Amino acid sequence: MILSDKDLRNQIIQDPQVAKQAKDWWKNGEWDKIENKILIDPFKTLAIGTCTYDLSVGEEYRSLRDPRTPKQLKEGESIRVGPSESVLILSEEYIGLPKNVLAMIIPRARWIFEGTSICTSRVDPTWYGKLLIGFTNLAKNPVELYRQEAFCTCYFMETSETETVLTKDKVHFLGRTNIGRIDFSHATEQKLLSVEKVTQDDIEKVVDLYGWPWDVVRGMFVLTLKEITEYVEKEIAPAIVEDATSAAVARAFENQQKWIRNLIIGVLTIGAGLVGLVGYLVYLVLSRP
Repeated sequence: MILSDKDLRNQIIQDPQVAKQAKDWWKNGEWDKIENKILIDPFKTLAIGTCTYDLSVGEEYRSLRDPRTPKQLKEGESIRVGPSESVLILSEEYIGLPKNVLAMIIPRARWIFEGTSICTSRVDPTWYGKLLIGFTNLAKNPVELYRQEAFCTCYFMETSETETVLTKDKVHFLGRTNIGRIDFSHATEQKLLSVEKVTQDDIEKVVDLYGWPWDVVRGMFVLTLKEITEYVEKEIAPAIVEDATSAAVARAFENQQKWIRNLIIGVLTIGAGLVGLVGYLVYLVLSRP
């Protein structure tokens, strides 16, 4: 049987002081005190729906793009979840379930309409601690989740009393108050390409996989290359040709000047030699007896 709002109000421990004491009941396995009570701390009356309770964003999260780095979230701050990005969010609420109640975590309609998805998960009877909930943005635009904002909901189902009680020996994250260590058995370390090794095929693969806005990024490279090419052809190339022509003319003029100077020097040298030879011949003629 799914518990209604009336059932939830009757079974949830609403007094903050009692709720703080009740955490020890679950830690110590004092089931005679717990009975069929449900612990949600902090409890918010407005979070109760017709047969659900909304859970809100807590103080810590991790992005699966950088899963080994926990990120803290203060009041007023938000998680920015990019397109195709998944984050693990610690719930604001500390949950404790009796032996005869099971909870299921499901998405809220509002976030479904935004193009996001919640990883539906089960909370077993006798669980206690904060919940770690997977949130994925399937939309093309980034979304923001603010601290203490309701982002998923859960409903509670009454079952026959379980014989098995969860313990930290079996469930090491029982009693969780922070994300702590997460072991990824299937994830492999991402190897990033260096700038000089990126090819056009790599860019095309990214566009095919993620779509927008990477198609715009690809277009920017093509557009920029086109603009640079046109600028060089219209502005730089003519100036280069003009400068090269001027330089060639200057070099040709300089070489011509050198040739003329050398020619004049050669003519003068030859002329001086001829004058000397004629003078010498005249001297010989005049000096004959």
